[in-house]
Amino acid sequence: MLKFTLTSLLMVGVLAAAVAQTNIAPQALSSTSYVSSWETIAALNDGYTPANSNDKTHGAYGNWNNPNSTQWVQYDWTATATITSVQVYWFDDAGGVLTPTTAYLEYWNGTAWVNLGNVPKVKDAFNTLSFSSVSTTKLRLSMLNTTQSTGILEWRVYGTVASTGGGSSWPGTPAGTGAAYTWPSYSPTISYDFRSEYPSLATPANVLNDCSSVVGTQSSNWWTFRWGSKKRSVVTTAAITPLLTRMNAEFAYFRDTMGWPPDLRARSGYKSAVYLYGSGLCTDAADSNALGGWQSAITYNGTTWPMVLASYYPIYSFDPNCPYSDTAAQRSAMVHEGIHAMLADLPGVKQAAWFHEGGNVWFQQTADAKRKNNYSSMGFLNGTDFIAPFMPIECYSGWLQDGSFGGPSAEGVNMFNGSQQICTWRTFLGGHQYSSSFPTFVGNILGNNAVPWIWRYASTRVLAGLASGLGDAPTRRLISEYRAKQAMVDFGKWKSACVALLNSSFGMSITAEWQPSWLNPAAWIATPYVKTTNASGLLTPDTTTLPGWSGANQIPLTVSGSTVTVNFQPIGANMTCQLAYWTSTGVPVYSEAVSSGNCTLNLASTPASNVVIAIITSTDYTYNGEATRKLKYDYRLQLVTGATGAASVNTKWYQAALLSGARMANADNAEAGMDWSLYCQQPYTGPTHTETVNFVSAGPRFDVFPNPAVASNEVNIRFVNPKAEKSVISVYNVSGDVMSQQTSNTEQATIKSKTLAPGVYFIKVANSAVNGTQKLVVLK
Repeated sequence: MLKFTLTSLLMVGVLAAAVAQTNIAPQALSSTSYVSSWETIAALNDGYTPANSNDKTHGAYGNWNNPNSTQWVQYDWTATATITSVQVYWFDDAGGVLTPTTAYLEYWNGTAWVNLGNVPKVKDAFNTLSFSSVSTTKLRLSMLNTTQSTGILEWRVYGTVASTGGGSSWPGTPAGTGAAYTWPSYSPTISYDFRSEYPSLATPANVLNDCSSVVGTQSSNWWTFRWGSKKRSVVTTAAITPLLTRMNAEFAYFRDTMGWPPDLRARSGYKSAVYLYGSGLCTDAADSNALGGWQSAITYNGTTWPMVLASYYPIYSFDPNCPYSDTAAQRSAMVHEGIHAMLADLPGVKQAAWFHEGGNVWFQQTADAKRKNNYSSMGFLNGTDFIAPFMPIECYSGWLQDGSFGGPSAEGVNMFNGSQQICTWRTFLGGHQYSSSFPTFVGNILGNNAVPWIWRYASTRVLAGLASGLGDAPTRRLISEYRAKQAMVDFGKWKSACVALLNSSFGMSITAEWQPSWLNPAAWIATPYVKTTNASGLLTPDTTTLPGWSGANQIPLTVSGSTVTVNFQPIGANMTCQLAYWTSTGVPVYSEAVSSGNCTLNLASTPASNVVIAIITSTDYTYNGEATRKLKYDYRLQLVTGATGAASVNTKWYQAALLSGARMANADNAEAGMDWSLYCQQPYTGPTHTETVNFVSAGPRFDVFPNPAVASNEVNIRFVNPKAEKSVISVYNVSGDVMSQQTSNTEQATIKSKTLAPGVYFIKVANSAVNGTQKLVVLK
């Protein structure tokens, strides 16, 4: 008995030692010999503790239909890792995926794989393998079941990772002198060019025949267009030929100049494809009058093949004789969906649906700007980040009506009463996922090749992926730098475009997007600056707009003298305070950041308008579900010297960024760009396990014509209403006031434009099949 007890204690001691160390798996990049299309390698290191071996609530890695074959998963670290043990929780569904009959661990010694031992094979438990410490940058786990395939729910690795540079902590110890701070470069940085993986691809010669109901095909170079028997007569070669020409030209630039790969079809020797929605294809059961266009896929011979699925409306828009008023936007939207198809099967950001929109917008925006050398315009919804910086970076649908935020993949957003969707988000801010401001910043600071690195290596979410490449402290510094430069509109070539975005949304009345609405919150008047109350120099922020994780507050302070000092009193964890101002020539000046205590900045030049901005930032970047989504980061700010109080939050202080010495060449022509939410409607519904054809589930857009409208004309609205339910059609002015509202049980409505004064309005249509907003311009 004594021997048994001692052995047990020794075993417990080994396990305790392993658990006491840090699990460094979340810092690693994951790869594998094979993963089933409906499973995810991201499950390996997402930090979840399974309830049993068939607990797939957080996804699973599985390599089904590879019985009696050795498959492997691998972790790579960007710096040397010192490792002493691993824990593996096997995936076993009692069917085609079973616990291995053989499993072993290897590490890379710089020239070869070295065996570390066999991993236990116990079901419904973590299996621990401990060993003498090894130092490596790669770890590989191999597994085999003699009769079925294998899988893993979680793979932990215990040890430490060497510092990756850029400072061991952020913020560091403040110098306390108040000297201006210069942002250092990041070392190591991250960069990836897809041409290193696909150095040369021949023009595809074949069309993948993955849909038996196709009756017509027209192809050119890398692209093909396919339709069924119900093709509308307006879709002719007059539209198809320009469509293929545009797609070939755009994607040749993406491929040959920017170094991005074509989609899976082209990489596999088949032409990239556009299929005609509503034409009687296997892709959908829609009528030929149906509207819409988006990236979809067809599953054929066990592989899911991305493609663009578009109705007659965007296709006909390529016809030079098309009378539609929005043909240019429709053509750009087709390119946008082609980019979605290009990115669809890349391994990154599988738990960051927002980036599948915002990252896509960044791609097209950057390509257009580089080709034209014109950086005067950014997508309209980039303004959501600038006007409401308290929202998290990784946030789908923005600031919800209960004060929380949508999660990275729309967690907390969707709500239904039966089949009727309930609006949970707010006007304008609900399109936050279409903002490309953070990837634009990343491209500015780390280089444009840092964004493809995210698609390639950030397997789960964007910020966690960046931390795996840059390290924890540099990632926190990156968040603080983003928020500080956002406050100063210090965005390089994009500065004038960013100011235009702020101008377009400043003072907007933010309410529920449409009815039926969840909570109908009181209107928030949009401003990037947070309201505070002042009690004897102690500023308390308005709790309504406290920052979420990775969010920030901007507090404008009136100042005098040559030095400003504030005392930062964080209540939330992992927060920073930084001071910044514009000189009289629009040059931004920053203080060093502090995590608490005094923050000082010397005013070597007189601040523009005698205003200094205090930037309070949450540097937390890990998303841990509901607790993270609903968390607000509170603080207090004590004015010590030089600051006389908070300045008005209803003044456009940011316009100082365009004072004479800092003006960009295109400042006078800068404008807010396209609202991509109108042309790319892809609500996230979570991962799917596709067995056959992927039917379209995204909501189509609606049409407003003529637009612009003359005051004496009627304005027609067409939309989808398959259930003949009551649809609400609302007209708002730019202040958010309801000008008119009507209902319709059909698929159309008419607005008397003569009842509207000349100006800009927003038309909103809401039913269970479509919801969205479009701009209407009424002329004299």
